[in-house]
Amino acid sequence: MDNQKIEKLHYHYTTKTGRPTKYLPSEINPKIDEYLAQCGREQTKLPSIEGLAVHIGVISETIREWVEKYPEFSANIKRIAQKQKDVLMTDGLYGGREVNASMAIFLLKAIHGLKENEPSTLIQVNIKPILGNLDPE
Repeated sequence: MDNQKIEKLHYHYTTKTGRPTKYLPSEINPKIDEYLAQCGREQTKLPSIEGLAVHIGVISETIREWVEKYPEFSANIKRIAQKQKDVLMTDGLYGGREVNASMAIFLLKAIHGLKENEPSTLIQVNIKPILGNLDPE
């Protein structure tokens, strides 16, 4: 075999094949900012990974892969989670008729791990009327 054929075979077996990634920071990062600007109470749109995926034109699994693979992208995704948490908390506390407080509480618990404290009940009983006067006089 001549050297050219060997080089071609080597290239064929050592080069990754498949669809090239759509992750280009110069294109994706502005789209994240654009997406976040479109989310909020006024727009009646809660920011989410799924919403970003639709906005960018990929599936949510791709977003999760990019989070693992690209640290700078992971930081941007954390911004989406922060805005989502802020919108849920703000609307849940100060929202009007159109905000479903129960849904906000549910999402804060399910997605952001917030927990309610167990209510503690303090029962005081005055035992004197029950047992009478216990003083031996």
